[in-house]
Amino acid sequence: MTNELQEVGSKLPEILASYKTVVVDFWAEWCIPCKAVEDILVRIKKRFSNVYICKLNVDENPDIAAKYSVLNLPTVIIFHEKKEAYRFTGAPTGLYRKIIQILSNY
Repeated sequence: MTNELQEVGSKLPEILASYKTVVVDFWAEWCIPCKAVEDILVRIKKRFSNVYICKLNVDENPDIAAKYSVLNLPTVIIFHEKKEAYRFTGAPTGLYRKIIQILSNY
């Protein structure tokens, strides 16, 4: 298993249907804080083999970003059982700890 986050693009609906818990990092190349959030999610991915953690480039997939009302970057959405359970926008302080706490409950 690679520690990189997989770019899912148009496969997101399939992934949501295939995994109980999915964390999606909505990002863009030009977004500087997105790189910090990706680093956090790569660290989290190492701890949770039961959670699918991926990224979605909003510039390449604007329809999917719009479907989930992603208006600001970075945005991290945690889906549980195909439904949005949590959303974080920006790179808030304590993001690593907050996501770890949430995923520990799944």
